[in-house]
This record gives sequence, structure tokens and C-alpha cells, in this order.
Amino acid sequence: MKKNILIFIVFLLIAFVLPFVLSVYGIDLVSEIFIMAIFAMSLGLIMGYAGMVSLGHAGFFGIGAYTVALLGPHIPNSYLLLFFSICLSGLLALVTGAIFIRTSKFYFLMITLAFGQLLFALAWQLKQWTGGADGMKVSAPLNLGFGEIVSPIGIYSVMAAAFIIVYLLLRFFVESPVGKVVKGIMENEARMSALGYDVRIYKLLTYTFSGALAGFAGSLYGFYNLFVSPDVSSWMFSGQVMMMVIIGGVGTLIGPAIGAGLFIFLQNFISTYTERWPIIMGALLVILVLVGKGGIIHWFALVKSKIFYKKRKNSDDYAPQHVEKEEVVN
Repeated sequence: MKKNILIFIVFLLIAFVLPFVLSVYGIDLVSEIFIMAIFAMSLGLIMGYAGMVSLGHAGFFGIGAYTVALLGPHIPNSYLLLFFSICLSGLLALVTGAIFIRTSKFYFLMITLAFGQLLFALAWQLKQWTGGADGMKVSAPLNLGFGEIVSPIGIYSVMAAAFIIVYLLLRFFVESPVGKVVKGIMENEARMSALGYDVRIYKLLTYTFSGALAGFAGSLYGFYNLFVSPDVSSWMFSGQVMMMVIIGGVGTLIGPAIGAGLFIFLQNFISTYTERWPIIMGALLVILVLVGKGGIIHWFALVKSKIFYKKRKNSDDYAPQHVEKEEVVN
């Protein structure tokens, strides 16, 4: 518990200092990373804690983004737009999840892929509302009651606060009794069912919560980018976020956020030097999968354990020698 609090305090300090050391472009980029980190953590919740791998999670992200774009001209209140985005994406996750969780593993993956492509096709075909392939602008600027937030630092502050709130919510969820039951279902579903837990209810609850968070990330992206296109609900976007989760570390909360930061960094910085940046990301993913040590966060834990193991071993080796010398002297 103390370790988590310390990490959280360090993150707050870093988030506070970054705007003073980064350029305007850097601040804008970190704001995008915060949004993608929320999205990646929402997918990481069902992948790493419920064992449900989805290729249609971008559909909920798109619902949130299009909610802001479509309702923005009629509802200028940003709080209401965020609320409707969360509710609509969560409701859609609840309805579809009631069907999807009846399947498992490969079938769950394929049905979520079909769901995501359905939403992508709707956004593409309903041109009179969504703008089709051309996309549409978000006319409602972000306003939380203190005036319109248009400056890079203002946007950064909102996205950083949103990320912190979502992280705390997820931390509370996974450490709660419900979260422990969900984790147990992923590890041994038959045993948890035999113990009397309604497996489908817990999986549906987790899937709905995850979809609502993805919709929240999508609404933030709408305010951030001020433009929405069907690409935000495509299966390719879902695949990219899945890569963020895997590279960062499945089964952790902060891992997907780290993966999102690395992905956005490679996409924006390395792509200025070479168009082959996906090869670097793909190579990193292959290395992580083949070696079998998990994501970046797992590698950090592995290195840390190796270092402390060597220190402990050295101290253990030194202690008997010291005792022997004392016995000889005596």
C-alpha cells in the first residue's frame, strides 16, 4: 500500500513538472498519451483481470467521440456531454456484453471484432450525420465552468486529472472484493462457479465498466482533437490499443499506460525520421512475446528482482564467512 502511494506521489510530481520543461508540441503530445492511456487501461482491465480479449473495444471509444461531436451543437455543457458519452457507451457494453460473454476465447475475440466493424460501417455509411469518410468537427469546446479550455496547458491539466481519476477508480475496482472475484474467474472459472459465484454477472459488470471508460476516453479525444472520423472505431485502432496493453504489461494497471506512452512516442517522433516505425513496434512486440517475460512493466520487475537477489545472495555469502572468522579468532 505504501509503495502504491509513493508511486502515485512521484507521478503527481512528474505530471506537475512536465508543462514547465516541455515545448507546446510536447505538452500536446503528453495530453494525447493521457487519453490513450485511459483507453488502454480500460482494455487492459478486461484482458488482464477478466481474461476477455476484445478486438472491438474501439467501438466504445468511437461512441464516446461521436456523442460529443453529434450532441455538441445542441448541448454546450461539457459535463453533460461527458456524462452522456459514458452512459451510452456503458449501456451499449451492457447490452452487447450480455450476448458476448456467452462465448469464450477465440469466439469472443471474433464476435467483438464483428461488433467493432459494425459500428465502423455505421459511422462510414451514415454520412448525413457522421460525415462518413470525411469525418466531422467537434463544435463544442471543452468548458468545465471556468471558461473555454483551449490552451495546451489547460487541455493537459484536464487530461492529466482525468487519467489520475480513472487510475484511482481502476485501482479501487481491482483491489475490491468484486475485483478479486473477477481475477479468480480468469484464473479458474469452473472453481469460482462451483463456489457459488455467478460468473456471467461478474464478467458482464467488468465488461460494462470497461466499455464506459473507453467511451469516456473517446469523449476526451473528441474535445482534444476537435475532429472525429470512422477510424476511431475501426478494428485496426482496437489492434493498436491491444498492442499498447501487451507491450506495457497485461495484468497490471500502469502497464497499459506505459505501453500507450511508448506507442505514441514511436508514432510521433520516430515517424519523423522513418516511415518504418511500425517495424520497430512489431519487433518489440515479437521480442516480448517470444521471450515470454510479459510486458515492459514485467521486465522492470524482473530486473529489480535480479538485482535484489544478487544483493541478498552476496550478503548471505558474506555472513557465514564473517561468522567463521569470529570462531577462529575465539
